[in-house]
Amino acid sequence: MTPRLYRFLGSLGFLIAPALLATDIQEYDGALYHLYRVPVAEHTKLDLRWTDPTGQPLSDFGGLQQQLASEGKKILFATNAGIYERGPRPCGLTISASKEQVSLNLADGAGNFYLKPNGVFYLDDVAGPGIVTSPEYPALNVRPRIATQSGPILLRKGVIHPAFQPDSVNKRQRSAVGIVAATKEIVFVMSDREDRAKGRVTFHQLSRFLLHLGCQDALYLDGEISQMITAPAPGTKFSPNTFAAMFVITD
Repeated sequence: MTPRLYRFLGSLGFLIAPALLATDIQEYDGALYHLYRVPVAEHTKLDLRWTDPTGQPLSDFGGLQQQLASEGKKILFATNAGIYERGPRPCGLTISASKEQVSLNLADGAGNFYLKPNGVFYLDDVAGPGIVTSPEYPALNVRPRIATQSGPILLRKGVIHPAFQPDSVNKRQRSAVGIVAATKEIVFVMSDREDRAKGRVTFHQLSRFLLHLGCQDALYLDGEISQMITAPAPGTKFSPNTFAAMFVITD
């Protein structure tokens, strides 16, 4: 494990055994990214969690860990999903365990979620993963086990969102999910939290990196609150946060 990654993990307030880390760190076009790859063989292990059995939001990794511990499970990987509104409640479509918890949102509004076209990431255990624009989703013949809606969409069929500019000065920490076209591998990408220079990227930079990874379709997930963890030790204490929902892979 690199010293940079130790500092990165320490800044999030938790400890992780080096042998259990499964993230990849890549520098591309002047930016630094953390990646977690989910090959096709592991797709059935990818879950999405938002609420506990009483319907209350889990809110952060601490709530997620507590829920999974009650099921006898441990986190191997987790990251926050789409953008939330007051509640905290996901701004758009949220499907967990094949059950729709929040419906598709085609409304107009302010903020990144409403930067049209926004989009939906879904995983159907028969049809596989997909990322489409929100207006495309209702016509799909799929029954996703999990899905999250967020915005803006970064890539659709290899084309970068038309609102993104290569010379933009709007740099933030950002996270995304993409699908590698050749392999159907799902990739979760997050720009570095610690490096204030290389970890702050534009939407156009992030989109180019996903193209570099072989993605034709990709969706923005969230910004400065984004976190990514792998195999935290039992009893790990996490800093409080607010997530709409969380992607997770368990042991």
